[in-house]
Amino acid sequence: MSISNVVASYNELSKFDLRVLRVIEVLHRNHEYVPVKRIVNYMGLSEEVINKSISKMNKLKLLVRRGPDSVRLTFPAYDILSIHTMVKRGVISAIAPTPLGIGKESDVYAADSPSGEKYALKFHRIGRVSFRNTRKYRVWIGERRHVTWLYEAKISAHMEYLALTEAYKAKVPVPRPRAVTRHLVAMEYINGVELFRIKLSNPEDVLEQIILAIEDLLKINIIHGDLNEYNILVNPSNERITIIDWPQWMYANVKGSRVILMRDLNIILRYFKSNYRLNISIDAVMSRLTPLMPSIELPPEKAYSKLIKRVTSLVK
Repeated sequence: MSISNVVASYNELSKFDLRVLRVIEVLHRNHEYVPVKRIVNYMGLSEEVINKSISKMNKLKLLVRRGPDSVRLTFPAYDILSIHTMVKRGVISAIAPTPLGIGKESDVYAADSPSGEKYALKFHRIGRVSFRNTRKYRVWIGERRHVTWLYEAKISAHMEYLALTEAYKAKVPVPRPRAVTRHLVAMEYINGVELFRIKLSNPEDVLEQIILAIEDLLKINIIHGDLNEYNILVNPSNERITIIDWPQWMYANVKGSRVILMRDLNIILRYFKSNYRLNISIDAVMSRLTPLMPSIELPPEKAYSKLIKRVTSLVK
């Protein structure tokens, strides 16, 4: 469903319909498909009244029924709940109908704030292609029995927001984070194009900006984890970079992080060698980065122990 259709559906909902959606979201913690009787008991209203709202939202493709007695949210319903929260918080007032980008695991749209500031809205879509193949966040999921795509998408969004917050504080060139709710992150709109789409006038300087950004990230114990020519934006007017797309970041002291760092570097150095004949060896770059790497690598559960508690408390 396009964002225009999502907004159109949102405008058709009453406050009561939104309340029903929110209750279903809460009950998803224990049910993949929420029994209608649980909704009735939770809200203390008649089944007839609840079913009327459910039927309306089923027609709008905001709910999926399993038989007559249970329902689950769809991504458009989750979009509506997230947009509603952002509007209530005064973060956004309008969303552009044309996406800035559509991917397997996220959709990005431009939005305006009530004050006229422009933001990028990133809707995380973990689980859209295949829920079973997107268990990126096992360490945060633990032994939960009723893990749904809602929970994974929410973790993905909050993880990205945390990384953006830490990186922005450290003056790494990333979009300024504005707000997060559920699977939606609002961040600064960047005037830039992907690295692979632009012909650089000073590729040496751009590559050095990237390496300096990696150094600054290591100083705060962070590795991007998916650094490539698609996740680096370049401002055409001054060739300053901004690094985007952060859900897959990792701590630099996690076991195996050095391999991920070298993979990021290989991709970037190969790109500049292939397109600009800059033959910079990975050994030369690693000689700069190695002193910034933690001396001890920890198992994920131990390295992320405090972060696990923080993230899971945020997404309950």
